[in-house]
Amino acid sequence: MRKLLEGIAATAEIMGREISPEAAMVMAQDLAQYPANVVVQALANLRRDAKARFSTGAIIEQIEKLQPDGRPGADEAWAMIPKDEDASAVMTQEMADALRFAQPLLDEGDKIAARMAFKDAYSRIVEQNKLAGRKPSWFPSLGQSKEGRDAALAEGVRLGRLGADHAIGLLAPDKIAPMLQSAGEEKLALEYKLPSPEERAARIAEMHRAIGKVGVAA
Repeated sequence: MRKLLEGIAATAEIMGREISPEAAMVMAQDLAQYPANVVVQALANLRRDAKARFSTGAIIEQIEKLQPDGRPGADEAWAMIPKDEDASAVMTQEMADALRFAQPLLDEGDKIAARMAFKDAYSRIVEQNKLAGRKPSWFPSLGQSKEGRDAALAEGVRLGRLGADHAIGLLAPDKIAPMLQSAGEEKLALEYKLPSPEERAARIAEMHRAIGKVGVAA
């Protein structure tokens, strides 16, 4: 903690800011959730950034560059969310919360205003959660249309946003193997691959031959 306090005070002074011991302690407590070596490096990077401001949020931004948490930016998040009841997506709870502010505008057909409302709410919610040390929580949002579900789930699994077991439980048996293959889970896809009609017929014939042999032996 002492090294962190010294780093905060030194960074503030170098960037032309004054900080009291009490304020430095509060800032250190806010940053205590991150590895100490990462915070020290983030402070060093902040001092080198000519356009940076000295604040807890600015330090966290530097930390995230060193340790990305997987949160999409506001523009990417807007592009990802389903815009109607038919579309499917894997999204964060933060995106769902921000969508509530944009949904009335989407319902009115004003996509430009909806996008602005979403981005403003999303940025605010994400900033609050980052300061509170909350990690993004991903979940599947499956639309009424079956088209696009497999692709959305495969992308979620491939990017590590959704567990393969979770995605498997949302699909029909014949859709599981193709989804896993699209997600890059080749070995797991083989376990769920359904036999072709030819393979099934061969297995049945083999079973009949085995039963016949047992009958003859008896």
